[in-house]
Amino acid sequence: MSGRTSTRRWIVSTAVAFCTVLIHCTLARVGQEPAPAFVSRSSEDTLFVNCTENEKPKRVLSPVAVSEDEKWSAYVEVDVQGKHGCVHTSRLWVAKGNSPYRLVYLIPPKRDSVENGMKVLGWAPGSRMVLVQSEQWQYGSDAPDSQQILAIDTETGEVYEPRLESLLQNRDGKQCAFRITDAGFSSDKNVVILVRANIFTALEPDETEADLPVAKRCTNREETWSFNYATGETKLSGSGEPLHLFRKFLPNVAK
Repeated sequence: MSGRTSTRRWIVSTAVAFCTVLIHCTLARVGQEPAPAFVSRSSEDTLFVNCTENEKPKRVLSPVAVSEDEKWSAYVEVDVQGKHGCVHTSRLWVAKGNSPYRLVYLIPPKRDSVENGMKVLGWAPGSRMVLVQSEQWQYGSDAPDSQQILAIDTETGEVYEPRLESLLQNRDGKQCAFRITDAGFSSDKNVVILVRANIFTALEPDETEADLPVAKRCTNREETWSFNYATGETKLSGSGEPLHLFRKFLPNVAK
């Protein structure tokens, strides 16, 4: 009889202890922010990470881009908060060999463009220079996106941002806009960035080309522009000039 009583007491004590732990664990979670969901995406997805209002926080990582000599690696991390609208923060991480990754470029959410993204395009052949494309836009707005190409020296952290507004200069008063289609490096011994873009007529959301005088319309065409990293020289290049870029991407195992 005493054996049965002891067994019952042990069962009751164990059950009470389990319930106590469960209650404490449940209470400890109350009021805490949910941990960001981890999602591994392609490098294309980190340029545009979807967000809906009141969505749970999420963290998206690109694949790892490896330099041609395999000494350097880089990847993009995008954190998205949807609690108060959609707010993006994008980071570029680089590492040499087996060293820890370090942050070399960050795009914070801005008042007039709270959403942003980045993707690694590739590396200058045989170099530690990584080429990145970024984009910034305003949540729920018809305002045009802001695009940028970045060449970053992963050893020094030095960033070169070509003045892409140069693409729209000397258009004889025409109402032009552009969209980047690709980028790379020239075969020049100096670091020369090539940016390929579609040039077209800039329109308001409720406009068509027919609403503009012919003199204001921009000829739709693709152009290639070169930006010299050392001298800052900008010029229109031949449309057929090849883009030199080393691309090798590996799965991202970062946590």
